[in-house]
Amino acid sequence: MNILLSGASGFVGAHLRQTLEARGHQVASLGRGSNSDFNWSEESLRAGVASVDGIVHLAGENLFARRWSAAQKEVLRKSRIETTARLANLAAELKKDFLIQASAVGYYGPSAAPGLTEEAPPADDFVAQLCVDWEAANQPARDAGVRVAWVRTGVVLGVEGGALQRMLTPFKLGLGGPIGNGKQGFPWIHVQDLANLFCFLVETPGSSGAYNGTAPGGLSMGAFAKCLGRVLKRPAILPVPGFALRILLGEAACILTTGQLPIPERAQQAGFVFEHPEVEPALRELLGKP
Repeated sequence: MNILLSGASGFVGAHLRQTLEARGHQVASLGRGSNSDFNWSEESLRAGVASVDGIVHLAGENLFARRWSAAQKEVLRKSRIETTARLANLAAELKKDFLIQASAVGYYGPSAAPGLTEEAPPADDFVAQLCVDWEAANQPARDAGVRVAWVRTGVVLGVEGGALQRMLTPFKLGLGGPIGNGKQGFPWIHVQDLANLFCFLVETPGSSGAYNGTAPGGLSMGAFAKCLGRVLKRPAILPVPGFALRILLGEAACILTTGQLPIPERAQQAGFVFEHPEVEPALRELLGKP
């Protein structure tokens, strides 16, 4: 298939592009940089959507790019909601086969409930409502009969970017430990499993609606920190105080100091198989630690 991929140069997007192309798909990139095949101008965007069978939309402003002022919150919303709406309207008008988009497990808000499935209701905090509106923005495509699916992504583990890359230096220096009290859920997924899941949704005609993009086993932040320390053969006993994160990140610290424990029920029911379902083997594979 011919696929238009936004966010193709990002951490997850680069893995997804490689995975799609390895499976024989043709991928055109959509972005703001000069290296992209298409950009977000009206003319280029229309040409890009017209040239493909379907769309995978990953682009969005990094939640940790800046402190969450009112202006930055609007940037976060526009980069997700407005871009999704533009793609959904074009997918509807040009009768594309599918639109697969990113969302986030922040949809569920802070929760200690184990085994959250895709049927769990959204919370009412900023991130949750951002996700609600982000997902709702694809409605024009759904109304037009386009197959639409979205992945509520957790903490993506990889060495080229994301949370793990940022954790490695303090852990290697023996300064690692859990964030906050360590009891909050840590909804992780190996970056290759996430790329595989998006590819699975592209290739599975019956797939639509919400899918949790997290590994099957529930895990706390404290358990993850201990596991990472064990893999690196370093102590993992120095917690990062929640108040320190709030000073550094402001309101965005809530993403790190709270968590949830969603499970990928719909993906597994559809037949998706995880290559890295357990965290310690996943970390050892990523870090080259047999």
